Formats: sequence, C-alpha cells, structure tokens
Amino acid sequence: MNTRILARITAATLLALSAGSCAREYANYPPITGDDFAVKNVNSQNMRSAMAAALRWTALRYPPPGNAFAINLPPGVTPATYEAVAQAVGNGAVPLSEENEKSLPIYHITRIWLRGTVARIDVVRPVFEVENKPGGGPVYRGAEIRLSGGWEPWHVTGSSEYEIGVLEPPALHPINQASDVYPTIEPMPAPYGAPINTKPDPAPGS
Repeated sequence: MNTRILARITAATLLALSAGSCAREYANYPPITGDDFAVKNVNSQNMRSAMAAALRWTALRYPPPGNAFAINLPPGVTPATYEAVAQAVGNGAVPLSEENEKSLPIYHITRIWLRGTVARIDVVRPVFEVENKPGGGPVYRGAEIRLSGGWEPWHVTGSSEYEIGVLEPPALHPINQASDVYPTIEPMPAPYGAPINTKPDPAPGS
C-alpha cells in the first residue's frame, strides 16, 4: 500500500478515536489496582455529568424534607467541578461546605464506574423515613445507580439499593478544602464484576 495513503488512513483513524474519546470514557473512582488505562480524574466532563445525573435522580426519588441539601463529591474535585455538578443537580443542591455540613442533609458519591456508554455510580443518602441513630446523626443507605450515555447525556436506567449499613458515608470533602490541583489517590481492589441490569426503575414520584 502506498505509504502516503497509509499515513492518511492512520491519521483519520486516530482522529476518529480521539473524537470518540471525547464522548465516551473508561474511568474509575476510586482507582482500581492494576488498571492503568482508566481515567482517574474526577473533574473529567463525563465523570461530572454522570455524578450529576445520579445525584439528581436520587434526590428526586428520595427528596430531602427541606428545600436544600448538600452534595459531598470525591477528593480531587475542584471548586469549579463542585459548582458545576451542584448546578446540574438543581432542586436545592449546593456544594458541601464547612458552613452547611451540620445543617443540611448530605448526599454522597462513593464510587464512579464508567465503561463507554454505561456507568454505575454509588450514592449514599440519608434515610428520612426512620429516626436518627441512637448516638445521633441520620441513618444512611447506599444505592448503585445505573446509567446510559456517553454519546448522549447520561440518564438513569435503573438502580439497586444496598442493605442499610453496607455502604456508609465517606469522609467529608467540603468545597472549602477543594483544590485546583488534582491529587494522587491510592488504588483499591475491584469487587465489582456483576453484569449491569439496565431494566429501568419507575420514574421519581411514580
């Protein structure tokens, strides 16, 4: 094959791949041991969009009793990411801060798993239907939120709730402590290998 033609084909292929990578992403938070290929920056556009979609759906399905709630995003998010995700979630969402962490209910992101056009996000939220723990503080329950997107905006296709106590809230990471410098996060083993069930849950409020 003519080397000039081959060079053009190669360039076109690389261009197509780079264009696709803008729309789809292979990403993990927390990082998984041995997976050096995955995107780990939680400020990437796809991570931000998937977090916002999962939090918005959770807050609509399990709304707080008041008009406002805080979102606790993973370490490494920048202030700009915090603000962008809170705005996308809407419905009273604000970034977690040192000022509101004791006064507002908090919805937490604990895991982000993106594989092209599918995603799983673990969200831990307060259970408002039960009394606080004997020692004080709300009871929390986690859920795996399944999404589809990548080429299109992320949207929820289903969810599975964990038993109470399986997922606990992570350490608080207020926007006041967020930095524009993305930190190094230690990898963790990957216990998540179950196939994704894309059967939709009922819409919030139904």
